[in-house]
Amino acid sequence: MDIQELKRRRFIVSLQGKDFILYTGLLVLAHERGLMEIDTEPVLMDFENGRFIFKAVVSGKNGERFTGYGDATKFNVSKMILPHAIRMAETRAKARALRDFTGLGLTAFEELGD
Repeated sequence: MDIQELKRRRFIVSLQGKDFILYTGLLVLAHERGLMEIDTEPVLMDFENGRFIFKAVVSGKNGERFTGYGDATKFNVSKMILPHAIRMAETRAKARALRDFTGLGLTAFEELGD
């Protein structure tokens, strides 16, 4: 699947003239390219200060592995997302690992801060 197909399927959104891929699009693209597994683990769970960091490892059918880290804090998520900061940190970690796995040069929309 190329960029045009991703756009046609609405997996790419434009914000202030720049394109970003949705996490869903990364996942579809990764499955198309041989995704076998995504493992995540918390690196930091600071409930007192509302700071969360996750590590994600993406594995493909040819044995390739890519690692990504994602964080979420009150400084980089909106007030609406803040109650879900743990899940946002995990999603960001997976998105970063999936971007490396797919070789896609677009930032994931979910990686953007507030």
